[in-house]
Amino acid sequence: MQLSARAGVLLVALLCGAGSASAQRPEFTWDVPRVLEAVAVPGVMRADGIPVRLRSVKSAEKPQVILQHLVDRFQAAGLYIPPDSHRTQWLAEPQLTALDTERLISYTFVLQPNPDGTTTVVLGEANLAEARQEQSAFAPVFPGGTDLMQSDLEGALAMTYVAEADPTKVRDFYLKELSAAGYAESESGTWRRRGEELRVGLRQAAPGKVVVIILRRTVVEDVLSPDVREGPTPAQRSKPAARSEAGKP
Repeated sequence: MQLSARAGVLLVALLCGAGSASAQRPEFTWDVPRVLEAVAVPGVMRADGIPVRLRSVKSAEKPQVILQHLVDRFQAAGLYIPPDSHRTQWLAEPQLTALDTERLISYTFVLQPNPDGTTTVVLGEANLAEARQEQSAFAPVFPGGTDLMQSDLEGALAMTYVAEADPTKVRDFYLKELSAAGYAESESGTWRRRGEELRVGLRQAAPGKVVVIILRRTVVEDVLSPDVREGPTPAQRSKPAARSEAGKP
């Protein structure tokens, strides 16, 4: 079982977008019924300067049962659950974020039904109290883009935001902007500039709105010389090493 990149990036955005509401209550702990296996994402990511921890579990229980169970857990722990009008629905799957208003830690879960009848539950915690200032966007943003979020994802950077435009217009925007910045499109949605790769993905969120997801990573092979990247040729491998003068009889 793996946590998909899309789910991970969007869950980070959900976690860090939680609002605030104010005797110290016990710290909340996750409890998912009928767990079959669990996967922890190593390390701590940062989204807009906020440290985030992610993990996922596979449960034999149905999504509706898990949803009610976790809502009950949030309420029993005294966490603040924003009203429907204050929630951002990034994913089609059931999801919910709650906030510990004393510790300023937000908790989010996303439920993903599996074909075999099991449910993958993606769990995340964001410590809003330890937020730090982040730098400006690392890639162009479509004019009027909102809900900008940046994350450090284990060797890659991720950026998400919402654009109120047709997907074709957003694609044309990146074609123009990235070409002008010296990037070349190696395949659909993948742009490269020496030693750097940007992957631009679009996901329809609602009529007239798209979620833009951009991943940036370093491409080591692009900055290596051909002989280092491809290794020695057969002739080079078979050539005997030269004897030093000191080693002659």
